[in-house]
Amino acid sequence: MENGERERTNERFEKVAGETSETVTHAASVLEEELAAGLAGARRLEEKLSADRRVDPEAFDELVARVRTDGHALIDTVVAQLKMADDQRGEVVRRYTSDAHDALDTVLNLARLAPDVANGLADRLATPAPRSRPRSEK
Repeated sequence: MENGERERTNERFEKVAGETSETVTHAASVLEEELAAGLAGARRLEEKLSADRRVDPEAFDELVARVRTDGHALIDTVVAQLKMADDQRGEVVRRYTSDAHDALDTVLNLARLAPDVANGLADRLATPAPRSRPRSEK
């Protein structure tokens, strides 16, 4: 490889590194804004759980919906930045996008089971177990 060719390769890597850094910074900024906006719902859910020792399924579903919407928007933002950085990564970006959306949905679908599990556990802990009779009463 000649020096000129090596310099062009280095320039391309530096350009990609710079664009990647910008993408990560932008995505982090968007994520920070969305997390701050979603914290109010999480705080309401936490207060209800602390006060009542119950998980409100509707409030939890609202929070999951917010996280789902924001998560998909974040994935789309990162993907858009990657596409602008280099169109040659098209297939990798397409697979990443599909996998990221599927992973987010799977995790959030599992998370929706949490209120029922938590409330069931709270009910079991709150209900005393029946005592067995002493042998002399049998």
